[in-house]
Amino acid sequence: MSFREGVKSFARVLIGTLWPYRAVGVENIPAEGGAVLCCNHISNMDPIHLLCAQKRHIYFMAKKELFRIGLFRWLLGKVMGVFAVDRKASDKDAVVHAIRLVQDGHVMGIFPEGTRSKDGNLARGKAGVAMIAARTGAPIIPCCILRKTKQRKLRLFCRTTVVFGTPIQPSELQLEGDRPDIRQATRLIMERIAALMEENE
Repeated sequence: MSFREGVKSFARVLIGTLWPYRAVGVENIPAEGGAVLCCNHISNMDPIHLLCAQKRHIYFMAKKELFRIGLFRWLLGKVMGVFAVDRKASDKDAVVHAIRLVQDGHVMGIFPEGTRSKDGNLARGKAGVAMIAARTGAPIIPCCILRKTKQRKLRLFCRTTVVFGTPIQPSELQLEGDRPDIRQATRLIMERIAALMEENE
């Protein structure tokens, strides 16, 4: 067992005790190959729940400010494989790195809203996820995180439900050709996430 796998096993026990969760649709995560996982965003714990709820490792972007703290820099970068993104600018290096990870057969986790929801409702999606899908030809896995608390806030011992939906194949997004419709693809991805949320409330 690698160090990262050991940390993940420990996290499953700890998180499962303090912030219990159940996973639905884990079979929709491909056993291998590149994929982009798109999920709503309601808590800083969302990446941890996504990692714990299924077997594959998921790479995430995080705002660069978090990497200024030594402990976070080690935990995020070395243990979790998280990489920094500048949210105040067009960070092309972060996007290129995300594309390369998917092309190399990894799962890239993205919160297409761009930031956490303040009221628990799904906000409008950003175009980045569709751009990555267009460049990689990888399937998109819609996902949602739900809690039966006010504004879906995370509370100690409250149960979180993580739902993985049926993958959206590249052909459904209609991103082929020289001028892919990024806006329509983004809209479709967000509609699938919204449908999962409604079906599993």
